[in-house]
Amino acid sequence: MVTRVVAGRTYDFSHAMGRGGVGAGFNSGNALAFSSDNLVYVLSRGGEAVTAVPWDRTARGARVTKFDVGLQSGDEEFIKEFGENGSGRGQLIWPAGLALDSRDNIYVSDEWMNRINVFDTEGNLLRDWGAIGTGDGEFDGPSGLAMDSEDNLYVVDSRNHRIQKFTAEGQFLGKFGSPGDGEGQFNLPWGITLDEEGYLYVVDTNNHRVQKLTADGEFVAQFGSHGEGRGELDHPSDVTVDPDGDVYVCDWGNDRVQAYDASGKFFTSFTGDAQQLTKWSEMIVQTNPEAMKRRREVKDFRAEWRLRMPRAVAYDIQNSRLLILDTQRSRIQIYKKLNNYVTPAKNL
Repeated sequence: MVTRVVAGRTYDFSHAMGRGGVGAGFNSGNALAFSSDNLVYVLSRGGEAVTAVPWDRTARGARVTKFDVGLQSGDEEFIKEFGENGSGRGQLIWPAGLALDSRDNIYVSDEWMNRINVFDTEGNLLRDWGAIGTGDGEFDGPSGLAMDSEDNLYVVDSRNHRIQKFTAEGQFLGKFGSPGDGEGQFNLPWGITLDEEGYLYVVDTNNHRVQKLTADGEFVAQFGSHGEGRGELDHPSDVTVDPDGDVYVCDWGNDRVQAYDASGKFFTSFTGDAQQLTKWSEMIVQTNPEAMKRRREVKDFRAEWRLRMPRAVAYDIQNSRLLILDTQRSRIQIYKKLNNYVTPAKNL
């Protein structure tokens, strides 16, 4: 296990879970969300869909997968998956964002179809809305989704450089944002989340920052700036906030997650510590003698431990842990945030 103590906080690497493929895995994972019973949904754009033309309905990949992550390695359990490629109702082409309401209905944005799909817990389509355009309720590349405590849905309308707000049924409530790099302006925003006080955090991807806003879109603060250094970002993709107010940003272009305190001060980076294969990956290797031989020939596995283009983050409040969707590795890396951690005295 890898434990870090930094800025009065302690993070302990727990384990990684998942693998690529259909069934118990996910490919090109794009988003994470928790259900009310603390199960995890993963939205996959799909490895198959990446290599196929978007309108090819025979491509298999875009889907939502439901897991019980468990508390330690070996506990994880695949529960179910749903979704298929296509442009018909309930089908997905380029799914981007994921959110759940208070009834655990599942909201999925599709940036190719410019619509929001709503499914029940069994994967049945309940409703959908949206069309391409710049008007109220229209989209151009909807991506990140966030649900507030009253089941109102915030949609990142990426190529329109704005945020739109809807009821759970799809009724338009309001909008804010415009193109630019000023306060409250956006350049291809992507991820979004809310903290426990109702503030919005929007990943302003091409401005290489995260903006903190009121629920009505008034600017409060920003996190990060462009670069590769401490606290800097390169095309960030997602954000989450823990109950202490610490902010975690997927620094997609720099292969890491950056952490800031509530005031915006950077305090650490997560670059990946998956020194052991996931349970399901280990099962595959153990049944493939040639794969076992190839792995024994590798002198240094450190590159495999690291994050590669992480796309999404989520904070598990119930178990005080950070989940990072390690997209190009088809897995989730999990860090526990420990309270009351005691370091040994150095004079012993």
